[in-house]
Amino acid sequence: MHRFFISICWMLIIICSSTLVYAQRYTSRTVFIGFESVTSLETIKAENKNGVLILDVNSGKVEAAVLIKGFLFRKSLMQQHFNDSYLESDKFPKAQFSGNFDPAAVSIQKNGKQFIELKGSITIHGVTKPHHCQIQLEFKEGNCLGFASFPIKPEDFSIQVPALVRDNINKQLKVELNTGWMKPNNR
Repeated sequence: MHRFFISICWMLIIICSSTLVYAQRYTSRTVFIGFESVTSLETIKAENKNGVLILDVNSGKVEAAVLIKGFLFRKSLMQQHFNDSYLESDKFPKAQFSGNFDPAAVSIQKNGKQFIELKGSITIHGVTKPHHCQIQLEFKEGNCLGFASFPIKPEDFSIQVPALVRDNINKQLKVELNTGWMKPNNR
């Protein structure tokens, strides 16, 4: 009976430790998402530090979302126009991404940077478009950091820019995403 109990304890220890070592789902509720428009007339930057992301290394699935009203600008008038006129954030409160990558391209046991191709769809302003970009994942002692930089065009998402300020806004915005360090999570 004593051996049986010890065997069960060892099996539980092995199962629990293997789950911790091989956890392959990462989540963050503090993803940084920023965008920038640079023209000779004006530089416009906005940041949001409350994006959410789920990265499942085992299945290759990625889901991300951000509330549009969470973007902060250096000028309050820019923020108001962004929410009221351009993105209509009361009508379209969030932007979302859903995509996949090849899970065989990622090794969580290997510390360092790894680059993966991500394919999916992005929804902004109620318009969904196919999206493809490269993501840099960095693993360190089982934790994961994700970074991406890619362009988007406001016109692709039916975002109307008034003629009066059209020259102030670049036709293509640079978007950056940084997950911060994420711990493995199997929930």
